[in-house]
Amino acid sequence: MSDSPSMSSAAHVYKRLVPQPMRSAAASTVPGSVRRKVKRRIARTLSRREARLHLRALSRVRKADFGRSERRVRTPDGRVGHVHTGLTVDLARRLDHDLVTNALDAAEIPWFAVPALDDRRVCIAVEHRDKGAVRRALRALLEEHTGYVVSVSPGNNDTAMIPGSHVRAWKNYGKATVVRITWLRTEPTENHWVGEDQGIEIEFWTVNADLPHERLIGPRPNRVQRAVPRDALGVEIGFNRLCGYSDVDASLEPSITLEGFDIPRLEEIAFPVDVVLEWQHATPWGEELLRAALRSVHQYAPWIDVVHVVAQAPVPQWLHRGEHLTVTPGLLGAEHRLHRLPDLADHFLLLRPGALLGRPVRPFDYFTPHGSTRPRRGPWTAEESFSPWAGAAYAATGCTIGHGYAPGPQPHSTAILGRLDSTDAGALSPPDGQLHSVVPGTHPVDGLAHHIGYVAGLADLSGEASAALHAAHPHIGNHLERLLARRDSQQMHFFGLGSEAALSGDGTEAVLGFLRRYFPVASPFERQAPDHMDARP
Repeated sequence: MSDSPSMSSAAHVYKRLVPQPMRSAAASTVPGSVRRKVKRRIARTLSRREARLHLRALSRVRKADFGRSERRVRTPDGRVGHVHTGLTVDLARRLDHDLVTNALDAAEIPWFAVPALDDRRVCIAVEHRDKGAVRRALRALLEEHTGYVVSVSPGNNDTAMIPGSHVRAWKNYGKATVVRITWLRTEPTENHWVGEDQGIEIEFWTVNADLPHERLIGPRPNRVQRAVPRDALGVEIGFNRLCGYSDVDASLEPSITLEGFDIPRLEEIAFPVDVVLEWQHATPWGEELLRAALRSVHQYAPWIDVVHVVAQAPVPQWLHRGEHLTVTPGLLGAEHRLHRLPDLADHFLLLRPGALLGRPVRPFDYFTPHGSTRPRRGPWTAEESFSPWAGAAYAATGCTIGHGYAPGPQPHSTAILGRLDSTDAGALSPPDGQLHSVVPGTHPVDGLAHHIGYVAGLADLSGEASAALHAAHPHIGNHLERLLARRDSQQMHFFGLGSEAALSGDGTEAVLGFLRRYFPVASPFERQAPDHMDARP
């Protein structure tokens, strides 16, 4: 049967050992049964050899004893997953990286990280000559830590449901130049699964000896270059240089790359970004909105530097102040003066009550490398065009407005807010979105600040959409189940949790139940997770 180069097929070995003229002569003189018998013996010999090598690789993995999960569970589609308390997307990515690189190190296979085009996945490069050894090391790893393997180039995912410890999971490995190793991970409540769109991709680089100095040639483009000197020095590189979704944390162990790859990325954000959270409603549902906002930042934006809570009411007792969270008293309607907050970074995300991150985000999703904001554009209606903020924006800039701005987290800069504060347009009072009977339109501060920034060349509009829902919507349950099942909204905003219709119609409770299931992992900004967060729904 056909197999990977690490095992080789009997037919392949037969072709290598017997020259073409002899094979042609044998085809006409030697009975077919004899030829088949010879090939079966070769296949059995290769299988025994591969079994011995696999046991040796498995012994090395078990001896290393790394990357154990708390327990294994079945995923909703029947595959095997791993449970980790406090799991985040960034932690899962680092666990995957450490598993693969430790297995390669145990097998003494040289490797280096590559800044791949896809920011969601970490890419590891090895030489093509080590392809057989890599297969044995990874198959042994996936037997000890159940995961899955698919071919990326050429694309073929028909083995996605077969555990990587099975031989048939590697049937496409022989022709593959890039493969992906995936582990499915979850937290104890099994509400949040990570890994399906991540994983570690292994590239097989070939040696080019046409020049005096040998080079390694990559099988596909990356952010830097496809050809590097084979004798290039290895250097350390932080995860944030390999993946824009990762945290900038010098205390964590870096990866290894070649010196030619350690250069700034085109979309790399070098300046710090903070978050400003507004705390306004001292109610049980208001606390749940604040808790969910903190958890969304912790889960999906680990690169955030400091969270500033602007408190318009006494803060909850469970809020944990520290180096990365501050609490500052604030006045209602003073958002246009947020740039005066002490120690606030020049660039920050503003999350009003109900605004949440729903998927991993990068700094580049909200800012450009040279410091401009990338505000989220929203719909433009006749009602918006006659709103007070539209008139104030035109009066402040002399330029007309052609679009609104979406609810949810919005990027701001102190430079733009300083310009807004110097005008008379920043004091517009919007309705309270959590008490309003409908989803409000563009927030005046967003509309004014982003329009002023756009006219001044300090804002570059983004088209990413936000999911906005009112808790009193008659079919709110269906929308929430869809959001929970798909988890495809990069940002969300819930309104009306304090409205009479939502409180009397169980809409508020439906949203709170959704938040507990969508964000089950506690953030470091909480002193203690509530009991209902630890219970399986």
